Amino acid sequence: MTEPKFTILETISEGPTTTVYKAVQNVLGRTVLLKVLHRHLLQDRELAERFRREATACAMLRSEHIVQVYNLDDVDGAPAIVMEYVEGESLKDYLTRTGDRSEAFARTVAASVLKGLVAAHRQGIIHRDIKPGNIMVTPDGTVRITDFGLASLMASPSLTVEGVLVGTPAYMSPEQARGEPLDVKTDLFSLGITLVEIIGGNQLFHATSYGECINKITHFQTESLEVLLGSTSPEFRQFVTRLMRPARAERFPGAEEALSSLTGTSLPASTREKGSTVWSRVLTLAAVLVIFIAGYYFVADGPEPAKTTSGKPDSSAVGTDSLADSRSNFALENRVQSPSPRQSPPRTVPEPVSPTDSASTLLSPGDSGYVSITCNPWGKVYLDEQYVGTTPIAGSIRVAAGSHTIAFNNPQFAPIIRTIAIRKNEDLPVEADFLKASGYLLFNISPWAEIFIDDQYRETTPLSTPLVVSSGTRKIRLSHPSFSDQVFEVGVNAGDTVKVSHDFRRTKPQ
Repeated sequence: MTEPKFTILETISEGPTTTVYKAVQNVLGRTVLLKVLHRHLLQDRELAERFRREATACAMLRSEHIVQVYNLDDVDGAPAIVMEYVEGESLKDYLTRTGDRSEAFARTVAASVLKGLVAAHRQGIIHRDIKPGNIMVTPDGTVRITDFGLASLMASPSLTVEGVLVGTPAYMSPEQARGEPLDVKTDLFSLGITLVEIIGGNQLFHATSYGECINKITHFQTESLEVLLGSTSPEFRQFVTRLMRPARAERFPGAEEALSSLTGTSLPASTREKGSTVWSRVLTLAAVLVIFIAGYYFVADGPEPAKTTSGKPDSSAVGTDSLADSRSNFALENRVQSPSPRQSPPRTVPEPVSPTDSASTLLSPGDSGYVSITCNPWGKVYLDEQYVGTTPIAGSIRVAAGSHTIAFNNPQFAPIIRTIAIRKNEDLPVEADFLKASGYLLFNISPWAEIFIDDQYRETTPLSTPLVVSSGTRKIRLSHPSFSDQVFEVGVNAGDTVKVSHDFRRTKPQ
């Protein structure tokens, strides 16, 4: 009889997607952690691929400040990530036990986490869930990052579902809470939240509901840090403040620069060059592709559009785009949209031929004004039924003076429609907040189910975060192939979190 690969010693934790065990790897006789994907989730190919990607990504990381991943194996037919077992406790438990709220300890944590993030970011990996529960403190005082369970390879956008919140809500960056594409700076913001908690002893974005937490994050201003970090040195307050600037462009460029600011030193040049070489090659290739594509369209489009006697482009050839036709293109459109690091000059409405074709313009009469558009968490924007882009949209959009209709569309919510009146040279801000009139549904379904809300598929359980829905009466359908569908209605008030529980095993199978 073949000896099993692992001997399970104890269950460490159990989450919606995985169970973590302390085990012995029998062939080597060493103690390891096993992170095992729940078997019923294997039918979710995207989730299974994400799990394998996590193992592959983390296995590339080598740092004394990151818990090492050994390899990907299987336990009873389910994929399992084999990780280094580290003696110690989480930072959360350490703070509870010791009560160490000193600036010196916070600096130690910051430096160690940043060193680990430097190694991860150089491999193109962002952690996305830096928090006290994912930071280990060993008996000798070494601080290490663990659980890259939400890590995302920045080079693999095809496996990222845009507009979906991933991460622990209380430690999210503003862009993460809004469901925007992420970069390395989201880890810096989450580290800042953790440092504030070390010093102050309380969770910065503590809230009684999911919606309240997200609202606090998206409206956070750094002025509050002067009070929360009042017991620390001015230099440390400035450091944390820069980590937590709401605008990404105002934070440190990356973990290496943040580490240098904190310690007053920088990594050896040879080490920096090694880490930057990969990205410089990627950026060079990207630049070549942009030039090639731009050249292609310049040749393919032929000469410039005909001009009127006033020297402005003729708008007669500008097409229209219906709201329904544009919805199906969201996945591609949202991937190519990215927040602008600084305000752009006013621009005209782009033609709806392509959401990335920013060079096209729509003729506006001399009597025109501008609209500045913001939307929370995000939305596709239509001006007089013409698609103009997906938020965030940098700069102002020029429109003819007079009355206009602006529609905001997000497939998870009821559309928001604004009627505006623009005067000549006026710059009118137009805001839409889907979350303001929204509630949340928290699902606890056994063994699992596909969730349909108002006949639209949303997610497959288990879920780590609630689903955001428009307030009002929502039709819910839970579907499992071995049981009859469960259909019912749920009333959701704005800002409320409603828990939906069901156990299919108590109902009659099909």
